Amino acid sequence: MASSSSHGLVLPCLKRRGEDQKKPVAAAAVFPSELLDVKATVCPAPLGWILVRESASGSTYLLDPQSRQDKIPLPPLTGIGDDVLMDSNCLLSDQPTAQAAAGCVALLVEPQDTVIWYHHIGGDEWTRHEYDIGIQGDKYGFTEKKHIVPIAACRGKFYFNSFFTEISVLEFSGPAGPPQFSSIKLAGDVPGDWGRGACHVFLVESDGQLYMVCLKTPASSSSSSSLQVGVYKMDFSKRRWCRADDLGDRAFFVAPFYFGASCLAGGKYGIQKNCVYSVRYLGDKSFTVSSIEDGTSHVHSIHGADASPDSICRTLWMLPTDQKP
Repeated sequence: MASSSSHGLVLPCLKRRGEDQKKPVAAAAVFPSELLDVKATVCPAPLGWILVRESASGSTYLLDPQSRQDKIPLPPLTGIGDDVLMDSNCLLSDQPTAQAAAGCVALLVEPQDTVIWYHHIGGDEWTRHEYDIGIQGDKYGFTEKKHIVPIAACRGKFYFNSFFTEISVLEFSGPAGPPQFSSIKLAGDVPGDWGRGACHVFLVESDGQLYMVCLKTPASSSSSSSLQVGVYKMDFSKRRWCRADDLGDRAFFVAPFYFGASCLAGGKYGIQKNCVYSVRYLGDKSFTVSSIEDGTSHVHSIHGADASPDSICRTLWMLPTDQKP
């Protein structure tokens, strides 16, 4: 659902650092000056809130982009550089409302190092944790530590590194509990229609359910209009991913790096239900709308996207925190 606020920000919209536009959906947008009166580093979360760290004071908080009066103060986030913070995955275990804030965990997953930062909202500090979830390698003998990608928060837990045969779980016990890692063995096989080609995988929470979005460009094509989209819904009772052909009244939004979120469809700006809105690369000057009903994909230019790819640090969707119809 596209929403507007008193200062003119229309959501959903794209945020692209390096440009000076803010328009709904089919447009580029930077974090607008109307929302912040100071220089800051920001990191949007799938539930619509934006993590903000002011450059001069170090003041850290969650901000509702629709209303700059709605802020949730957090302890200062120190020890992580601006570039790393901007490219990290920011997630919340739940909407940090007055009722749920005490049990809400804010999580940051660094993009390059095997490091997470977490904060139990209402607590005194952020905790840095270096994780070790194993080693992965290829047929040429190259090995590296496994990273937490992709990841999504659902029902108070964080699910990550999904395959059709297994998915990993990160959860926190109690208001000061440390991170606990586990995995769920799944009853499923890789679908036979995926074959060869570049594939991007995202995890998305939508209306309390966990989904996996697979974007694949066939090996014989590099055109975004030939993008193949597969959406799968987790059936926890059967422990398997099931093909989803209906997202209800919602659309999914995905972007680098492993950002995945859902939003109510319809509204003034015509967000299409049962569609995936995707930006796959940092330098993209377009986004693709893919229907999971008929398999078609349409490419849309991002108006005002005249900056060079080198000047674009990250592209993300900014979504409303309140999605009441």
